[in-house]
Amino acid sequence: MSYPDGLLAAIRAGEAAEKDAILAALAPPADGSVWDMPALPERPGRPAGVVEGEASRRRRGICTPGGLRRFLHAIWHIEYEAVDLACVLALRGSGMPAAFHADCLRVAREEVAHAGMVARWLRDAGYPPGSEPVHHRLWEAARACTDLGEQLVVVPRFLEARGLDVNAGLLPTLRDASAHAVLARIYRDEIGHVATGTRWHRTWCAERGLDAEEHFAQVVRARFAGEAGPWQLDRDGRMQAGFSEAELAVLSATPPRA
Repeated sequence: MSYPDGLLAAIRAGEAAEKDAILAALAPPADGSVWDMPALPERPGRPAGVVEGEASRRRRGICTPGGLRRFLHAIWHIEYEAVDLACVLALRGSGMPAAFHADCLRVAREEVAHAGMVARWLRDAGYPPGSEPVHHRLWEAARACTDLGEQLVVVPRFLEARGLDVNAGLLPTLRDASAHAVLARIYRDEIGHVATGTRWHRTWCAERGLDAEEHFAQVVRARFAGEAGPWQLDRDGRMQAGFSEAELAVLSATPPRA
């Protein structure tokens, strides 16, 4: 199958192993390869038994076994959704260098690994994937992007970077050793994923004569005006991922919820 068809097949596949097998068989296209952006499905594929809806919002936090299970269930689906978002990023990359597509495929497969680690933790805890409904707000945010540059801001540099804030705030207080190990691995890898988004966002802007910091600010204000993050900014992690002081100032303009 063609490279775009393979990416769409990975998005539509329900099981993580199926997504990974498709991604493993794909090779990055040659530099500058072009195609028309295909229509994206309304929803990506999910394992049997996983249903869409709003999960329980009982505020018991992660300090209780039930609260930790529900939190990790949400993280499982975020990581699962991230596989599909990396595929959409690659689909929007018509004309980009082969190195960009190699990065997208690498990130997608690492997200499969993350989802698998969390799924194993959930099954060991007697709370397998599908125990809670899932939402597709991340998918909808990516689907609404109009071009590659916008998605590079919306997904890796805004939505996924929020995961750095969450993990940085959570890991020092998390007592469950196995959950801590999983989330610490995800945190380390996600710094690299966000850094990849930063690098390609700057490349995309430079090729169009745009100021990357200003483009970042414009997209954030247009898509997320007044939307506060639930955690303090992880300045250290974000700086490692390539954020500038000007970009952090844009994100700090709306304080986090108490």
